[in-house]
Amino acid sequence: MLNLRYPDIIDADLCWETLERSQYSPPDAYLSWLTEPGSLTQALIRKSDGEFAVQVHEEQWTSVKDSQLLAQFGPLDCSHRFWSRKVSLLGHGVPWVNAHTLIPEHSFEGSLAKILELNDRPLGEYLFTQPDLVRSSLEITPFQGQGWGRRSLFFVERKPVMVAEFFLPQLILS
Repeated sequence: MLNLRYPDIIDADLCWETLERSQYSPPDAYLSWLTEPGSLTQALIRKSDGEFAVQVHEEQWTSVKDSQLLAQFGPLDCSHRFWSRKVSLLGHGVPWVNAHTLIPEHSFEGSLAKILELNDRPLGEYLFTQPDLVRSSLEITPFQGQGWGRRSLFFVERKPVMVAEFFLPQLILS
């Protein structure tokens, strides 16, 4: 298995751009995953013939110091806390996708509080059942010379949830 540093939404080495404006051209093998409009969870369950699992690496409160990233969540100052969740999405027991979610503390006023209780259940299982779910445009980035990532903001009850998914070579090779 590859020993990759765990990607992070706020990694300064990542260059997030919309697909249309990206200076990078993802290989065709990644393109369908990067542009998947529906639930990535459901797509991975199909690809793995149901042998899908979530491995939680980290869940904790954190702060976001990057002003550009912070601005995507609206008018928040850098003291605002965010829930950070890092997981691997596994197919047949192999990490296919690393995902990082950032949610500002104020988003938990309402039904999004259920996210704090996901444990090893996928976030997509919750998000894509919300009737008022809205998704922003996707941004993509290559990472570590070995894979591709995408991120977008989801809004539930008009509250933001940022999700970044980093597609690992094992997904493409399987």
